[in-house]
Amino acid sequence: MFLLVSMGLSFHNGLAVFEGLIGKKTPFVRTPKFNLKNNKDSWKTNKYIKLKFSFSTLMEAFLAIYFSLAIVYGIVKGEPGLLIFHFMLALGFGLVFVQSVKPLRNAAN
Repeated sequence: MFLLVSMGLSFHNGLAVFEGLIGKKTPFVRTPKFNLKNNKDSWKTNKYIKLKFSFSTLMEAFLAIYFSLAIVYGIVKGEPGLLIFHFMLALGFGLVFVQSVKPLRNAAN
């Protein structure tokens, strides 16, 4: 499971390295502290929660679909050599994508 998530985070890690190489300054974003003390408090109004799709979320979805199609292609063409890696990448990017959109789905409820 650790390896799957690590592979799914590779896009974020690569993007961070690229931004560092080109010298892009990014703000420090704190870990969300929800401070929920009673049932009337809601995490949906927390200023740290971004309730929108970002470029990286769309790329996660694209990469999950891309590697899923690579699995299908490998099966159809009879090339099983990379199937395990494509499976791990598809599942990893899919897991990261689901975790990225979970706040969006929960906010709609």
